[in-house]
Amino acid sequence: MLFFNSVLFIFSGQAAWLNEFVILLVIGLLLLLFQNQISKGIWHLVLARYRKRSYEHYLSMREPLVRPLGLLLPALVFNTALHQLKVIPDPYFTFLLKLADTATAMLAFWLLLSVVTALGLIMIKESQEKEAKTSSGAISLLASTVRVGVVIVAVFVILSFWVKNLSGIIAGVGIGGLAIALAAQDSLSNAFASLMILFDQPFEVGDWIETSEVSGSVLSIGLRSTRIRPLDQSIVTIPNSKLASAVIFNGSLREKRRADVTMVLPWTLPFESMEAFRQDVMKLLAQHDKIEPDSFMVYFSELPLTGVNLSLYYYGPADHDEMIKVRNDINISILKLAEKHQINLQAEVLYRLRQDAPEKPGL
Repeated sequence: MLFFNSVLFIFSGQAAWLNEFVILLVIGLLLLLFQNQISKGIWHLVLARYRKRSYEHYLSMREPLVRPLGLLLPALVFNTALHQLKVIPDPYFTFLLKLADTATAMLAFWLLLSVVTALGLIMIKESQEKEAKTSSGAISLLASTVRVGVVIVAVFVILSFWVKNLSGIIAGVGIGGLAIALAAQDSLSNAFASLMILFDQPFEVGDWIETSEVSGSVLSIGLRSTRIRPLDQSIVTIPNSKLASAVIFNGSLREKRRADVTMVLPWTLPFESMEAFRQDVMKLLAQHDKIEPDSFMVYFSELPLTGVNLSLYYYGPADHDEMIKVRNDINISILKLAEKHQINLQAEVLYRLRQDAPEKPGL
């Protein structure tokens, strides 16, 4: 009878935490049993914005997130239940708590890594479909950087469960990291410069750029350097830190190209013939389908001794090869017009006035 009363007293004293433990254990088992359905339902609500925008993107983003969340929820409940279990002796109980906290933290950071990866993939797909300003390479590099940061934080969080003097380890790692940063200063500056280039996008792969040091077509944008192919078909490698601080002319971003031509008409030609020739050149430019309308001008620019300078400019296609064809077509047409008007276009010095003629020796 005394033994029964003692057992009843112990059970009544432990009834509170035991009830909580049993309830949490049942909830955890239910979460574990229906983890897929519960996780999909949660992501269905959280990702409603992406689901309405593109159901295909929503599915590709949700799938890698279902399992981490489905395991994290019951792990959190089981961990909470374990903290209520007070019948295990202290050394073993402390070890179990550390083990449970470690497993829960690992699942949480796994979910965080999955979220970063899924967001990065969706942003890359959207940038490719919509031709957004931010390139897919920049998004991929940023996502990789964030993942590395998450892993580093996860390591220190997990170490905090097992190591008491974590501040000493952090201080040691900080000193070592400072030494590594000083040793790799150029590499770090190039890495940050590559991020600036990828996000600011002064140029992209395939663009024709010109700097004070090199001009050519961009082959690749790496983490440390950018490769450019100039006209001689060699490959020039430039550190990104230099390229990020340089003045860059991007010829591929132009919307049109300008062509300038200057012809010298002889002074012996009557003004009426000059003006008729100028008017025909204007009609020629106005009727050409590759020249921007109202973007050209033909005028008498200078009146030197060598002849009357007839200058013109016009705007044509942005593509370099196509613009060469347009210029060739215009030049041939101008030559035909000059032949029609019986005009001999002047060289730099076709004749000299009498007062400019050199004196003959001996006279």
